[in-house]
Amino acid sequence: MYKKLEQYAYNLLSHHSLKTDGEKYLLLISYVACIFAATMHFFLLLLHFYLGIIPLFIIDLFGFLLDIFLLRLVDKGNYLLFGILLSASVMMHTVMSAIHIGLNNLVIMYLLVTVIMQIMIPYSNVRIRALVFVSLLACMFALVYMHFRMTPVWDIGDANIILSLFNVNLAVFGTVIQLTVGNAIWSTILKFNRLELEKSKSEANTDPLTGLFNRRFSESFFKRLSTSGSNRIWCVAMLDIDDFKLINDTNGHQIGDEILVLISSIIRKNLRKTDIVIRWGGEEFLLLLKDVDVTTAFRILDKLRGKFESESLEVHGKIFNVTVTIGVCPLDNQNAEQSVDTCDRLMYKGKASGKNIVIM
Repeated sequence: MYKKLEQYAYNLLSHHSLKTDGEKYLLLISYVACIFAATMHFFLLLLHFYLGIIPLFIIDLFGFLLDIFLLRLVDKGNYLLFGILLSASVMMHTVMSAIHIGLNNLVIMYLLVTVIMQIMIPYSNVRIRALVFVSLLACMFALVYMHFRMTPVWDIGDANIILSLFNVNLAVFGTVIQLTVGNAIWSTILKFNRLELEKSKSEANTDPLTGLFNRRFSESFFKRLSTSGSNRIWCVAMLDIDDFKLINDTNGHQIGDEILVLISSIIRKNLRKTDIVIRWGGEEFLLLLKDVDVTTAFRILDKLRGKFESESLEVHGKIFNVTVTIGVCPLDNQNAEQSVDTCDRLMYKGKASGKNIVIM
């Protein structure tokens, strides 16, 4: 359950362009307040309908619909109006309940929860919240004063006991939520920030068209490889799509892009999960094959080349026969740049030899 709520909070934060953690906190805690208020109004709506107190039923229905509207205000960042309307709604509900069924059911507790809200939810500046705070306290004292000087419109009898238990639990629960949910929200924000940072790093290292790693990733990867002291064997290969410029010029860049996506998918499916595929630029792909010598790498890549030679690609009803030329050599972990240059030269040697070939 907590994971689902956390995921909902992540989705909520993702759909809002919020710069500071304070803005994220305000969004989440305001949502909690609206959902709590809507839940309260819904249960009271059912109870007052069951008891036949139609005026309070109508007020609860209005309050429930208002809570949904408040969610829209929070969504749009109109926190001032949200805070004032929510506080006013609670005051109106409490006053009308006191008039119709009295205070013996402890309905005045709603005002206490809303008083705490002025401290916990920074929906406006301190001056405005202090004014609302004082208004709520004044309303509480006025209702207590009136309680001893007026008779309620309805006598709900034993239902007062049920309503009292509900109101006490609601007040306690509402107070506890406001005092403790802050820590949970801050924890969620920290996790969200961490995920967003990882996502931004991933996007910085990913080619947006193909979803493959990009050239920037190779720079950090080769740097880690050279400083790690690892003696793992790698082979590096440069793959180039034959006559891709002709395909682009003849059919347009949109079809060219879709062919690149299909080719990227074929490369990934036909290499191992431990291998790394990088879109080097244009129609060139850098392939890093892990724990294989150059002879084994040659066999793997020649099989991949044969896959392209034997299969046709269909894009928008058009059939394309695509071949690739590949140059492959061992990777020098301490001088990756030179190894990349070597496999690039081998690839161009393959181009000069008639294309559709693997050269090592």
